[in-house]
Amino acid sequence: MNMAWADRWLEQSFNQRDLEALRRLYDPQVRFADVPLGLDLNGWQPVSEFLGGFFVPAAGSHRFIPTAYLGNEREGVVEWTWEGEMAELDLFAIGRATPGKRFRVRGNSVFRFDTQGRATEERDYWDLATVQTQLRATS
Repeated sequence: MNMAWADRWLEQSFNQRDLEALRRLYDPQVRFADVPLGLDLNGWQPVSEFLGGFFVPAAGSHRFIPTAYLGNEREGVVEWTWEGEMAELDLFAIGRATPGKRFRVRGNSVFRFDTQGRATEERDYWDLATVQTQLRATS
């Protein structure tokens, strides 16, 4: 794919909390891994449940800013910056809620695409320790 696809994926779909728009970008049998969180999911249903978990008010607000795409129509890497403000849920194993705390981390997602441009595989990489440090910091 390309940077326009990355923008549709993050700015126009995830950041809008639009699971239906996200669904259209994924193959129904997508293989998904969030490596730092130890997630390995197969199929759109569990992936949508994971992604949708960020859209509930108790999760806070999460925004991904796509910054680069390297690859071609069948495979590539999207580099992004994740900005979040936490609410009641402890999404990152801090051991307590951190409402109002903000974090910012860079990461990337490695993709493979089918001939229709849908993601058949996604592997996310980002630094969980950076997020945990930012959320544990007192202000």
